[in-house]
Amino acid sequence: MGQQASVSKEKLIAIVEDDARVASMFRDMLSLAGQWQLQFFTDGQDACARLPELGADLILLDMTLPGLDGVSLYKLLRGYHNTKETPIIVITASHDWELRRMGLPAGLLLRKPFEMHELLLMIQALLA
Repeated sequence: MGQQASVSKEKLIAIVEDDARVASMFRDMLSLAGQWQLQFFTDGQDACARLPELGADLILLDMTLPGLDGVSLYKLLRGYHNTKETPIIVITASHDWELRRMGLPAGLLLRKPFEMHELLLMIQALLA
């Protein structure tokens, strides 16, 4: 039973990022920092099709994506029953006023450029 308990505690983080260098940086940092499962998406349309059924505990979402932009994906995810309450950390270079104009709340936001420890602290707090 103890082994099952430890497996069930492992959280799933979905990372929607099309830049291979940034995705690799996320993979390296998150693999070292925690016992998390990681699922990567490089295209907004693919993420939109698969995220609602994936059951991720947290989503890292870049705003500039091929297929379907991050703003549209964010709004769609908030409309699905399975993802409407999932914490989404928006990763963007946009300013607050730009996000409001796009219809996004300025809630969980990580502005580029950022320090990886900032991201790690946000993830740890949300998945605690």
